[in-house]
Amino acid sequence: MRLRYVPALLLLFAASPALAWHWHGHRLTAEIAFDLLSEQQQQQVTAILRAHPRFDQDFAPRMPDDVANDSELEQARWLIGYAANWPDIVDDLDAKSRDRYHRSSWHYINLPVFITEADETALKGKIKQNLSTRFSPPLEPGMNSIQALTGNLLLWRDDSASMADKAVALCWILHITGDMHQPLHNVALFSADYFPRCDLGGNLIKIKRPKRNTNLHAIWDGLANGLETLTPEDALLEQLANDEANIDMIARWSMHYRDFAADHVYTPELRRRLLALPASNEEYVIDLPRQYLDRARELAKSQIIIAGHRIAALIAD
Repeated sequence: MRLRYVPALLLLFAASPALAWHWHGHRLTAEIAFDLLSEQQQQQVTAILRAHPRFDQDFAPRMPDDVANDSELEQARWLIGYAANWPDIVDDLDAKSRDRYHRSSWHYINLPVFITEADETALKGKIKQNLSTRFSPPLEPGMNSIQALTGNLLLWRDDSASMADKAVALCWILHITGDMHQPLHNVALFSADYFPRCDLGGNLIKIKRPKRNTNLHAIWDGLANGLETLTPEDALLEQLANDEANIDMIARWSMHYRDFAADHVYTPELRRRLLALPASNEEYVIDLPRQYLDRARELAKSQIIIAGHRIAALIAD
């Protein structure tokens, strides 16, 4: 399904520096998607979210007073933004609820990128990851992001599914699609010497920052911070006008962002810096060049817009 780009996407978004991709970024993608839906579709999505089995515990108490006193439309926009973050929130629930809803592996797939061709040869047949792109019902806790997104979309479209189950599925559709457009949720770096079991999507690559050192995954998670406008460039508008967003494209998106990460995240310069470091069991920290961060921020802006467009197409289809 293709959706036209509408002026609502040109709205300014107030960014909070305390929020990272999995809060601010997910909210932005969800709100973009919501603004692309028809009024009838918006009402349907809102009604389903209000049927969420944990609406009274996790949603209603956290709605800010200014939103609760605003229009139904603004309440609905807040709800979908919060729903996009709910799969992260379940990590902090009580043990029983956490067991029911927490699904850590649904957030990613570790498609391999290698530091060198020699690493690829050395690790051939030794990578132990769930890299399957095929979904077979039912949804299982150990599935990867491709399988989980596919399964939740099928549940979302199942006329026999309850409103409560659809609401949970919608939260995961919003969240996983957003995650999939943060490239480090699709890949992991492998190296026989440095990361024989993978770098956990950049989490094990330590990065120097002015106030407190962090890791490569957190750098990319935080790129949504500070974005004040999401006005798309003409080239992106053209791309979106011809974009095919449907359930059959999910695996292709992830594969594409594996290549995207190899080019723009694990850049040749970053790999050279890794290869110049001491052995993997020694302390190290990488200082990313300013050009890397500037380029990454521009890419993140486009990724948020693309993710929002695709979420709308998936849930409206």
